[in-house]
Amino acid sequence: MSKVLTTCFRFNMDNPEHAKAWDYLHNFDKDKIKSTNVAAITAVNDYFDRMGRLADDPYFETRQREERFVEQIVSEVGKAFIAEMPKFLASLMLSLNRGYPMQAVSVGTENSRGYAEIGNPSATEGFGNADNSENDDYSGIDFDFIGG
Repeated sequence: MSKVLTTCFRFNMDNPEHAKAWDYLHNFDKDKIKSTNVAAITAVNDYFDRMGRLADDPYFETRQREERFVEQIVSEVGKAFIAEMPKFLASLMLSLNRGYPMQAVSVGTENSRGYAEIGNPSATEGFGNADNSENDDYSGIDFDFIGG
């Protein structure tokens, strides 16, 4: 036979923390959380588990923030890498094409042997300076970890 215990919570709606907890318990997504009972049990267990880990390891929160910060950096670097890859590949293809005979479409000028001229400005047009740091967007990184 199962043993079921009951407890009662009192919420003082004049206290902002109590009102916030009341709102959470009565406005949660029913698809994600089955009931207020499940939400309360999960919250209590998470709270006391975290308190136990903090007592055992005083640097637990710092390590969590470090890990989040590193994940954000890796994510932003990956996004920047993906964004810059087409430019890199295009410039690579242009540099590989410079020493080979021209085929059907000419790019810029040819020398007397039919090879593309090295240093042709029209071949690299539109590929500006690689240093575009003024356009960098760091809004996705939480700099609270490093104090800024």
